[in-house]
Amino acid sequence: MRKNILFLLLSCIATFCSYSCSKSDNGGDSRKIDFAIYRDATTPNFVRFEASEINPDALYDWIIQDDSKQKTNSPEFFCYFEKKGTYTVALHYLLNGKTQAITTQTVTISDDSYYFLQNEGLWWNDEFGNSGLNYQYWNFDQGTGVWGNNEWQTYTNKSENAFIRDGKLVLKAIKPGVGQKVGDYTSARVTTKGKKEISRGRVEVRAKLPGGVGIWPAIWLFGTKASPYYSELDIMEYVGCDKDIIYGAIHTTQSLEGAQKISASKTVKGVEENFHVYGMNWTGEKIEFYLDTPDNIYLHYQPEDKSSPRVWPFDKELYLILNIAVGGDWGGMRGVDDSIFPCEMEIDYVRVFRKK
Repeated sequence: MRKNILFLLLSCIATFCSYSCSKSDNGGDSRKIDFAIYRDATTPNFVRFEASEINPDALYDWIIQDDSKQKTNSPEFFCYFEKKGTYTVALHYLLNGKTQAITTQTVTISDDSYYFLQNEGLWWNDEFGNSGLNYQYWNFDQGTGVWGNNEWQTYTNKSENAFIRDGKLVLKAIKPGVGQKVGDYTSARVTTKGKKEISRGRVEVRAKLPGGVGIWPAIWLFGTKASPYYSELDIMEYVGCDKDIIYGAIHTTQSLEGAQKISASKTVKGVEENFHVYGMNWTGEKIEFYLDTPDNIYLHYQPEDKSSPRVWPFDKELYLILNIAVGGDWGGMRGVDDSIFPCEMEIDYVRVFRKK
């Protein structure tokens, strides 16, 4: 019996010593928490970092060259490097209040970003890297038959209609009803109203669009702060019955009265199969919509006289809206094909820049 007790005691001491010796000087675990670096060739100044170990009980501190750019409590970190150079990135992995591992890597940025060269800074962005929609940025519009245009969908806040998948926001239109009437379809409409409202600046949304007769996805801005004058910026609208044609429009009080229609269209082959950047540059002088790159402009609005808010109501904030409508006066002008459901709009990112 005494030998057994002595053996157990020695075993416990050995285990304790082994555990103690495996600890680093900072009280952490000697194992290394690596992180991967992901870069998109189309936007090389935007870099995503992802820890190799995901632990819901851990904290993740990301530090860029020991400055204030850091993010806590997420195994993924997104950073915009506006200037060329080589940067040191450190990941501090903490568990139970103690640093368990520190890993550093370097990332080299070859060129100053386009936006930096335009004297623009990143004001706000959402890369959809979390497990769910960030409610500090987004709201859900909800309801049936209150959106104008005689649309058929019911907008909900249900996870089946809006969710994050593989780092992208997915808006999904489905047909839970019999079909062919108002209320037989559900979809999602998310907005930044009251949270991230924009007055001038550059907006870029990278998205892949749903297709089919009767579907109507849109990326647009709206607001009532210019009331009683009307202000709406439709960066992208796609009616699935007009395959591979995107539309943009600027609506003011004057344009709605029919005095001056401000709209344009552009053919984009494979718009339903490929991601594209739908962009807008809004300054005090002009508004431009573009596709993929800022020089590929498909709508330009620059009235000579901006003194009347009937013509230029764009000195007030607007909020961003992302949605999929079903049917309606325009989207359903050739009916609704029930065989296309479910269908999805995928949003890779939203980025907003402002002059410094």
